[in-house]
Amino acid sequence: MRVHQLLPTFLPGDATGQSALHFGLLLRRLGLHGQIYAGEVAPQLRALASPASELRPQAEDLVLYHHGIASGLSSRLLHLPCRRGVIFHNISPYPTYRGTALAGALLGGRAQLAAMAPHVQLAIGVSDFNSRELKAAGYSNVHTVPLFVEEARFTREQLSAARLRRLQGPPTLLAVSRVMPHKRFEDVLRLHSEHRRRVPDARLWIVGGYEPGSAYFRGLERQARALGGVEFWGKVSFAQLVAAYRSASVFVSMSEHEGFGVPLLEAMAAQLPVLAFAAAAVPETLGGSGIGFTEKRYNVLAELVVELCQDAGLRQRVLEGQRRRLQELSPEVALQRLRTALAPLLPTVPARKRPAKKTRPRVAMVVQRYGELSGGAELLARMVAQRMAPHWQLTVLTTCARDHLSWKNEFPEGEQREGGVRVLRFPTRRTRELASFNSFSRRLYGHPNERAAEERWLAEQGPDSPGLLEHLADAQDQYDGYVFFTYLYQPTALGLPLVADRSIVVPTAHDEAPFNFEVFRDVHERPRVLFCSTPEEEALIQRRFVNHARTRIVGAGVEFPDADAERFRARHGVQGPYLFYVGRLEPGKGIDQLLEHHQTLTRRYADAPQLVLAGASGMTLHGARVRYLGRIEEQDKHDAIAGALGVVVPSRYESLSLLALEAFAQGTPVLANGASEVLVGQLERSGGGVTYLDTDSFIQGVRLLGEQRQALGARGLKFARLHTWERVVQAYREELERIVERGR
Repeated sequence: MRVHQLLPTFLPGDATGQSALHFGLLLRRLGLHGQIYAGEVAPQLRALASPASELRPQAEDLVLYHHGIASGLSSRLLHLPCRRGVIFHNISPYPTYRGTALAGALLGGRAQLAAMAPHVQLAIGVSDFNSRELKAAGYSNVHTVPLFVEEARFTREQLSAARLRRLQGPPTLLAVSRVMPHKRFEDVLRLHSEHRRRVPDARLWIVGGYEPGSAYFRGLERQARALGGVEFWGKVSFAQLVAAYRSASVFVSMSEHEGFGVPLLEAMAAQLPVLAFAAAAVPETLGGSGIGFTEKRYNVLAELVVELCQDAGLRQRVLEGQRRRLQELSPEVALQRLRTALAPLLPTVPARKRPAKKTRPRVAMVVQRYGELSGGAELLARMVAQRMAPHWQLTVLTTCARDHLSWKNEFPEGEQREGGVRVLRFPTRRTRELASFNSFSRRLYGHPNERAAEERWLAEQGPDSPGLLEHLADAQDQYDGYVFFTYLYQPTALGLPLVADRSIVVPTAHDEAPFNFEVFRDVHERPRVLFCSTPEEEALIQRRFVNHARTRIVGAGVEFPDADAERFRARHGVQGPYLFYVGRLEPGKGIDQLLEHHQTLTRRYADAPQLVLAGASGMTLHGARVRYLGRIEEQDKHDAIAGALGVVVPSRYESLSLLALEAFAQGTPVLANGASEVLVGQLERSGGGVTYLDTDSFIQGVRLLGEQRQALGARGLKFARLHTWERVVQAYREELERIVERGR
């Protein structure tokens, strides 16, 4: 069964679109998969929503329609050959717009709502206020699933300190909403007028879209100019919105018809006192928190604003009450409400049975790429898969992509066997456009982001493989447990919540910009256990996610293959000392800086060692005494490592360097980027190498490798012998057994 969502529009900043993404988050946590479809989709959001014309549900599927006034999708819903539901947010009050062009649409919207009632199996109001309207419109199976905000998106300290300083100043009222008549911004201006009588330099910020040429806005603008201290911000980025919340003194709402009031929750999450007119659903949303008022006595309200700004005790009591209310309107509460609403429509799932004692558990390993890859999480996944295959009925779920830069489908779709392991491959539906993706990434990194931006980033980063996610949702009875490799990609970020209660995650996390995205919170908080690779990775996760899942340091085992350095030299014509690196060759792995350091070394010293590079390249490789070998075979790699003066690990973003472990196993020392806490930790614990931070320390490191290669290599080899695959295999077996026992 799939649960799809149907919207009139999916546009940037659209409240219904944000709501649909939050419903999607809840559905994933319930183990349900589906797509978002919309009558109109903004070009930049096509990675998140498809045109409504493409919706082709099966009879057992459920389509939830977010009702929008005057949308023709209401009639389309009624003709879909599946089960149907309505999510009702709000319809602006007709009397406010009597005599305007919008009046007819408002009346039509209510007529559409009533017309759908006999033909849907489920109706959801986002507040009890809206649920009462649904019942009045003739709906019978009505449930309330309250909206929520992801609190961490508004409280994170990642917000630019410079931006906050620019906004600091006199006491400031903040109103957030589209500027429309029923939002009563003229009343907000009256409060601002009274506030300025008491605090002459007081400010008012109005954040939200408006129509500059409308009579309503022109009237507001005239009043604002007369009062002074008023700024109309218009539509803003999410980071600007959070900055406004975090910099203002008091949030104010004078609206007389709110179906829920998401900005009230956003202000609460940003630790901003809320002052709101208690009409429509506002009392329900406030729930006794903040300050609700039923009379617009502006002189009294202005005095209250002054007290909230000056009385620290009063302000703290208001904020504490708002924090309690946020817990009552949390995603967890919404999840329980949605589970109850959907329960009668969901297929009955038999209780999972524990595999017979002599039966190997059925395990799905999820990883974005799988095969003969040169490094990273994908290599670790393959190494683990090959060693767990004798103990589990293992299926690797992955994509048809070979290249992570494009995600082009190169492997055949469907089932294969590779190295004795069953592999099930699913196609990707888009290739990555690196230039536009990198530009988009720069806009997101280092800022708070709304969910739409981060989920779009996931899709555009790739691999975007709906079939893989659908399989995870549809085939849950085929697996007893799951192992997800690396936090960073969509198969884990969106797939893990579908099966979190039976999952092990190997996050391979490191301190990079995307690690701060909130979209990765479920990955680190909802699985049964996180398998960290190093103490540094574990500490990083513990700092970032206070409510993280249980952690266990497992890492990888080390093998000691025979190697012949002279065989490598003869095959590739390599003479004299050389430094060696194998893996992804791209700037993100520090290769550009490695080349710069090596070229300076070569210019200064005539006897500088060569730099030999191997692996898939995503950049131009050039320079004196630089050799690029392309992809090489596994034995060739070990031969190259054995003969190297040292193995270079230039990336600053590591959770565990498998290349360093392979070097230690050959008694070859490592020269590693000292900007990585993980690499520094690996070398400090092993004693098997040296670090560098700049060109001079790189050159000094090469000198130390030449002087102390044997001693450094011996210490690294001793360290490697402590890391056995038997220990790693036992950890995976123990944790999977716990999952199986729990599922009895």
